[in-house]
Amino acid sequence: MLAPVTRIVLYVKNIEKTAEFYQRVFELKPVAPPEKGWIELGAGGCNIALHQASKTVDFRRAAAKIVFGVKHVAKTKALLERRGLRLGAIHRTPHSTFCNGKDPEGNLLCIGDRGLR
Repeated sequence: MLAPVTRIVLYVKNIEKTAEFYQRVFELKPVAPPEKGWIELGAGGCNIALHQASKTVDFRRAAAKIVFGVKHVAKTKALLERRGLRLGAIHRTPHSTFCNGKDPEGNLLCIGDRGLR
């Protein structure tokens, strides 16, 4: 396996309400203090990350994203592109480095190092 699935990102309209739902109903616990627009909940072998969606998000097309955890985003991106996957630009935040792409059906995916640094 090249990279394990480390989280599923759910784009949500109301991040606090959605986090409360998963915590109350499934007893999921935050894995770190909440950040602006981001709450990550432990869900066993893979976390559920709640991401505040922009007002322009079309929830029929972008409601979830599978994140594959990698330590070296640039190197992994180059390898995956040699294998035919088209990925976007590498983005850097204070908490992670990542880039996004789509599978053949248009489902969102990401490779990133969040929590692996």
